[in-house]
Amino acid sequence: MAHSGKQQPAAKCRVSGCREPVDPYLAQQKLCLEHFVTDVQDRCNRLAHRLAGEDLSQALQREISQFIIFAAAKIATIGTYNPPASQLTRGKLLHVMLLLADLRERLDRAATQVPARP
Repeated sequence: MAHSGKQQPAAKCRVSGCREPVDPYLAQQKLCLEHFVTDVQDRCNRLAHRLAGEDLSQALQREISQFIIFAAAKIATIGTYNPPASQLTRGKLLHVMLLLADLRERLDRAATQVPARP
């Protein structure tokens, strides 16, 4: 296959109106870093509310655990291999990691209070 010498344009964020490029490590999510961070924050808050308001089922426990592992791995990969130039954005990544740690603590606390039901 011949190389044309032109670079392929970076994919744009899937959020309507956003023209920011998608971080290579977020290509599957099709989100720019800012919208990925916002999505993780929103999901942390929603899951924390569900955790506080529902009985802890195995399905909810699994959903929260998988989300924490996925999001933390993405953030760690970006922070390690493609760290943002902006201190503000680095701070946002750190903040989201702390939110994930807090969600994990809440999950652990809920799991020790009541045995998980199917």
